[in-house]
Amino acid sequence: MIRVVVVDDHPIVRDGIVANLADAEEIRVVGTAADAATATDLIARERPDVIVLDLELPDRSGLDVIASFTAANNAGIVVFTAYGGEERIAAALERGARSYVLKGTPSDELIAATRAAAAGESRLSPEVATALAGVMRLPRRLRVTEREREILALLAQGLANKTIATRLDITERTVKFHVGELLDRLGATNRAQAVAIAQARGLL
Repeated sequence: MIRVVVVDDHPIVRDGIVANLADAEEIRVVGTAADAATATDLIARERPDVIVLDLELPDRSGLDVIASFTAANNAGIVVFTAYGGEERIAAALERGARSYVLKGTPSDELIAATRAAAAGESRLSPEVATALAGVMRLPRRLRVTEREREILALLAQGLANKTIATRLDITERTVKFHVGELLDRLGATNRAQAVAIAQARGLL
């Protein structure tokens, strides 16, 4: 069971998120909060696996609390917001958010992002991936092997290293090596950024 805390200051939006996540049998919302202070206490008490977080909170910026929420509970952060500016997206991921989903995207996208975050993986809305690629530095000469392309495609699905290893019939250690090489070559700091850059450059 994936235990989730939802943090958003708009009651209608909170209710909508709860209803959306209820469609997934393995996801259970264990609490909701309208501000960072309430969320901090709730997270300490419930110890959720995933926190669905809006960036616009009345008492504190969501960007400011991402790192503290992650450090306090090691929970996966799914940013669920209406704001998709390049700098804000990059800042959220750099602070530790695992997934970034824009409000207004299909409902199954939030469910997929929640599952990915619980598994320690990343997932971005297509629009977010495109925007994020605009602030990434990419080496001028980029060569990706066929195996690395296969791994990129599976990373884009939010799969864990163990699952990728099984799919490709290679060891998990080999997958980790390839992922590290891809991050370095693409100039990315995490898997989500690597996928975004690869998509923007037509590597997927």
